[in-house]
Amino acid sequence: MMKMKTLAALTLLISPLFTVQMVQAQENVHSPVQLAELAKSPVKTIVPITAKTKEQAIAQAKVIAANQDADLAEFRIDLLDFAADTKQVIALGHELKKVLGNKPVIATIRTHNEGGQLTISDADYGKTYQAYLKQPFMDMLDIEMFRDQQVVKNTVQLAHDKKVLVVMSNHDFKKTPSKDEIVKRLLKQDELGADILKIAVMPQNKQDVFTLMNATLKVSQLSNKPLLTMSMGKLGTISRIATANMGGEF
Repeated sequence: MMKMKTLAALTLLISPLFTVQMVQAQENVHSPVQLAELAKSPVKTIVPITAKTKEQAIAQAKVIAANQDADLAEFRIDLLDFAADTKQVIALGHELKKVLGNKPVIATIRTHNEGGQLTISDADYGKTYQAYLKQPFMDMLDIEMFRDQQVVKNTVQLAHDKKVLVVMSNHDFKKTPSKDEIVKRLLKQDELGADILKIAVMPQNKQDVFTLMNATLKVSQLSNKPLLTMSMGKLGTISRIATANMGGEF
């Protein structure tokens, strides 16, 4: 009962909780955060830090740090009131890392094109991530695959040089692409050097959920990279669990 109450409080403060599957680890990872460590239990919970202010972010991080059901934290930088202030973000990132202790941190700038709050050019996107990586406060870095391809490649290389894992991502909040298109995007992420391949799509019906799951299975047969795939919304809830049995490794 106490566990349920604690989790409910966490959900209320920093909703929504995002549950992902992790079945096995990728070999030869670049980060000191070993995927094998994260994979000790079959289900992992990533909790987003969705604050607008420094004080709110630290308060949310403290709740995550204290909750045994929260395995990783995703620092949603784009939601900050000062997201464009690189120095402030870096300073806060290091504070959050201290608060979170041994819980891995994913740093994410979710841009407007992918459903986030920040509108930013490809050049500035790359420069911002380069600045973060000069003083890395994250264990994993979310890189959107459809930014300028040279910017993506350069950022991936720098992240790996700094021992930071790359979660390459794509989000479609309007629809679920075809199975072939989902497979194509995930394999492109692999080609671009991602350590973890991620796609999130919006289902319009139950068949769309199965499309995502079947694409996950197909990619798992073609790539040895961990997969983080999900069908969003209430309709897609089952995918956050079932994709593990379809080849998802995260």
